[in-house]
Amino acid sequence: MGYRHSQEEILAAAIAVALDTGMGGLTFSKVGDRLGISDRTVVYYFANKAELVSAVVAAVGANLVSVLEEAFGAEPQTQPELVSRSWPVLTTPAADRVFRLYFEIVGLASARQAPYDELAAVLVEAWVEWLTPRLAGSSLQIRRRRALATLAQIDGLLLLRLIAGPDAADAGPRVGRAIAVVAQIVGDAEV
Repeated sequence: MGYRHSQEEILAAAIAVALDTGMGGLTFSKVGDRLGISDRTVVYYFANKAELVSAVVAAVGANLVSVLEEAFGAEPQTQPELVSRSWPVLTTPAADRVFRLYFEIVGLASARQAPYDELAAVLVEAWVEWLTPRLAGSSLQIRRRRALATLAQIDGLLLLRLIAGPDAADAGPRVGRAIAVVAQIVGDAEV
């Protein structure tokens, strides 16, 4: 007996469910319903919810990275340049859906809920590792500090956007330029 749907199709349905309902609404049953299959078929490919959640987050993150790579270009940039170049890409309706998931995962992690607690730490470290070579700096340590500061600034602005609306957050990158200059100075300071 063969299955009508591949693991990739089931993962695509799981991503759609997560984007529509959030991680709290991601269930085997809802994924199966979306495809018109039994939730047992979903379990065949993803043995537990932690596996399904991890696969969804990895796929959504990979998609976002590919979009961001186009926006950033190949040359290292200053923090203000990187934030300015990324802002139009990060503030689309499609990106808003992705970041709602991201902040839901981070919130669940802060409440120490498995598997989100481990997953959020991996996500943050992956973002820092990805950002580090894209930032200008005289050493790897300085670029890494700038990556942490950039991630904090972008995350803060995106969270503000989701909570207070686009108008409140869109003023942020302008204000953020001044913050970024301070962050660069702090990032250059020896600790």
